[in-house]
Amino acid sequence: MSVHTPAFGGADRWKPRKKRVLIVEDNHLDSALFGALLESQGHEVLKAGNADDGLKLARAEEPDLIIMDVRLPGMSGLEATRTLKAEDATRNIPIIVTSAYGPFADKNELRESGCDAYMPTPIEITGFVDLVHSFLSRIPAKRA
Repeated sequence: MSVHTPAFGGADRWKPRKKRVLIVEDNHLDSALFGALLESQGHEVLKAGNADDGLKLARAEEPDLIIMDVRLPGMSGLEATRTLKAEDATRNIPIIVTSAYGPFADKNELRESGCDAYMPTPIEITGFVDLVHSFLSRIPAKRA
């Protein structure tokens, strides 16, 4: 009898399905944590430390999901989200917005940005992996 031990917490629902995820985050620790969790699930990770680089990567690499920090140097993550949601080529990419400032006070601003979900940081690992999986599981694998 073999015993299956998943990377985090005991759920076959997190079986790796290689998808491309863009992390737009200026905090190196959060970026490293998000990246490690995603890579442990078999996903390809792209990273940008500011909104301008994130916009360029999103347009060039067509990720399956974007994780976007609210507070970034230069343009905010919410403004970058609005920009991506206004463009034909990127409007259908799901975007999870994160913020280290707890529950985001202005729910209207979140909605108006066009983001698909919000998660405060520091993250709860199981909740993060479940949220990411809820978006990525709906997307057919495009890459080998």
